[in-house]
Amino acid sequence: MTLKNLCKFFLLGIFCFSNCIKAFGQVDSIQIFKNQIKDFKQQPNFTENSTQYVDLLNGLAYQLRYTAKDSINILAQKALEISGAIDYKKGELEALSNFSMFHLFKGEMEKAIDFGNKAIADIHLSQYAQTEMKVHNQLGQAYFSQQNYPLTYTHFLHALAIGERKKDDFYVFRMNMNLGTMFNLLEDFDEAHGYYASAKEAAQKLQDGSMIAMISSNLAYLYIQQDKFQEAKSLLQNSITYFKKHNDELWLAFSYGTYGQLLLKTGNYQMAKSNYTKALNSHNSLNDIKGKADVYFGLAKANYKLNDIDTSEDYAYKSLDLYKSFKLNTGLEKVYRLLYEINKQQGNIGKSLEYLEMTEKLANDISKEKNRRNLTMVNAKLNLEKEKEDLKAKSALELEQQRKYVRWALIALAILFIIVLIILSINKREKLLNKQLESQAVALNENQKELTTINRNQDRLFSIIGHDLRGPIISLKELLKFYLEDPEGKVYFEKFAPQLKEELEQVQFTMDNLLHWGKAQMNGNQINPETVQVKPELDIILQLYKNELQKKSIKLITGIKEVHTAFVDWDHFNIIFRNLISNAIKFTPNNGEIKILTEQIDDSLKIYVIDNGVGMGKEAIQNIFNDNEHFSTYGTNREKGTGLGLRLVKEMVLANNGKIQVESTLDQGSIFSVELPMKKIYT
Repeated sequence: MTLKNLCKFFLLGIFCFSNCIKAFGQVDSIQIFKNQIKDFKQQPNFTENSTQYVDLLNGLAYQLRYTAKDSINILAQKALEISGAIDYKKGELEALSNFSMFHLFKGEMEKAIDFGNKAIADIHLSQYAQTEMKVHNQLGQAYFSQQNYPLTYTHFLHALAIGERKKDDFYVFRMNMNLGTMFNLLEDFDEAHGYYASAKEAAQKLQDGSMIAMISSNLAYLYIQQDKFQEAKSLLQNSITYFKKHNDELWLAFSYGTYGQLLLKTGNYQMAKSNYTKALNSHNSLNDIKGKADVYFGLAKANYKLNDIDTSEDYAYKSLDLYKSFKLNTGLEKVYRLLYEINKQQGNIGKSLEYLEMTEKLANDISKEKNRRNLTMVNAKLNLEKEKEDLKAKSALELEQQRKYVRWALIALAILFIIVLIILSINKREKLLNKQLESQAVALNENQKELTTINRNQDRLFSIIGHDLRGPIISLKELLKFYLEDPEGKVYFEKFAPQLKEELEQVQFTMDNLLHWGKAQMNGNQINPETVQVKPELDIILQLYKNELQKKSIKLITGIKEVHTAFVDWDHFNIIFRNLISNAIKFTPNNGEIKILTEQIDDSLKIYVIDNGVGMGKEAIQNIFNDNEHFSTYGTNREKGTGLGLRLVKEMVLANNGKIQVESTLDQGSIFSVELPMKKIYT
């Protein structure tokens, strides 16, 4: 492994602390996902082209992030391929997130950033809050490893904002921990304390012991840097007790090391040595290079204070080798300073001066780097504050503009009121009278048009009632009268009841169409579009016509994809396709065939209802949607119709920003296609 990669692993490890929450249960989670995948594959109708299967692959990949990183790449690749084949956007974004995580844990930060940015560039990412937070968190870690602190800060804040908006206390805790740790390492302790306090509040809301213990250890580290030793000691003792109980070696090593640092600063060198030794024992089972380097240095410092110079020197060189492996200047500077003291005490003046020179050079470099870093962070904070202020200013400007419009509207109303008073006061003038007469003429003309439309609709309504509704009701009345008054009436009733039942069902269907048509003619008729899952809804409609299909032995072929949706009024959707499917059955002969198919075209969904029935000529096609024509024909088994259904279908399709087309050939069948938007159309 190169020195560059070792450095990246060190920086990544800083944030792994906040991401390893309840890591001791991870093996169980991995096995659960493996068992679920195994059970899913054993199902009789198993197919890989399933959203559920993709979710299981992505879930297992995420759980393997600490144990089998190479498997993440394989699982994410498979999930990405299947998601592309079935157009499953959530699966694609989760797979990209897992690719980013895979390269992040391998230390390949550029690739991790590339995959993270691909996910962010997708406009659908905002629909999946968990995935969006995970991507921003991983990008923040990758940029921190590159010491790009402004972008680290930006991505962590973005993930935090989503967590707060979604009231996701786990991610609120996680991102506040990461932000606090970042500022802690950058020695901006006031800023770090604010984020740690927010993380602690989230952990207490979740009542999670491991979270509370973690935040306590981090706060203790911060308090030590601020010389608040009593507060740090209390927090560390509680954390160590918790981590020992739960065998959490990672956090136990960190807490022992932090306690050792506290004891060094307070002059209890023997106890400091003891705690650093415990930390070193925990580190033997870990791969935390930076943590082990800190422990070696702590042991060197404690032994130096106890006048065990040889042991101190040995540990100092061990820590020096590790700090050199990832070029951590702050670590090198403090080791060189200790080696200067050791060599001075041993009488090695030349060597001690050499270490002193290296110490001063590193201290100068660290100071310069810190100044540059502080400037970039201040700039990042200022930019973020400016964005917030710009948003506030924009909102304030829009609000003021709205208030201005209201003021002008009130002024206009007042002026209009005055003008009306003036006009009323001089209403005897001929010019005003002429204008009023002209206005009345226009109004009468409009009223005449409305009245003509009402009369036409009324004629159509009475025609339908008289032609299609009155007959079955009269038949029912006569049959009931015969049943009640004639001894043989029961026999005739039972004989004609099935036919009458079909006629009454047609009456009910016609009444439904009349009610919806009447509602559509009313002023102010509102539609409520929503995302409709097309396949389940069409399946329900087809179930309603199961008997009619069986009665005519019609073969039904469906090609409706599970993932297809339409942004449409749910009630309108049902009326549209009940009428189209009813018509297809009506005009398809016995032993015929009907197809229901869907096709995605850009951001629209096209739904086809195809039959091989009697078909229509050009004149009939021109008249079926004509409001001025009453077009009605009998079906292949003499089924009745009102001619209203298709006009109602057209009105509802257009009201939902859709299109309807028909292609038909006599004696060959008809193709009705309805094109609906798949998402909200902004105008």
